[in-house]
Amino acid sequence: MNQQLREHNRAVFLHMMNALGRKDWDTGFACMTEDVCCDWPYRPIPDMDEAMVGRDVVRAFFDAGQAATAGLDYRIDRIYDLVDPGTLIAEYHSDSRHLATGVPYSNRYLGILRFREGKVCYWREYINPLAITEMFERVTAAAVTR
Repeated sequence: MNQQLREHNRAVFLHMMNALGRKDWDTGFACMTEDVCCDWPYRPIPDMDEAMVGRDVVRAFFDAGQAATAGLDYRIDRIYDLVDPGTLIAEYHSDSRHLATGVPYSNRYLGILRFREGKVCYWREYINPLAITEMFERVTAAAVTR
């Protein structure tokens, strides 16, 4: 029973990440509970909230945050099974580019996810905020040289 739950949660996570990477918000956010809580201990954008609650709130954040990029090509590096079959830890990375300038963007992540009734109900993501800052610095420099 526990192994089946782990496998199901892993499949939900992979499906969600694939959809979110393609900006298929309907499919990706359908993998989350309505009251999902997402938090970023190292906020990727300085003035953003450290935590967001609610699928619609998180969706709006993703939509605005990725509007200038060509999606995020997420690739899963490793998923760790835990004693609690309702929780997983994943290492993953992404690559993208800024649409207007073509400036590349890459980042690495560590996610801790909890599931309830087959959906993600909690997602803590550790992200390198410097990678985002550096991309926007390159975007600004590219815009100045045009």
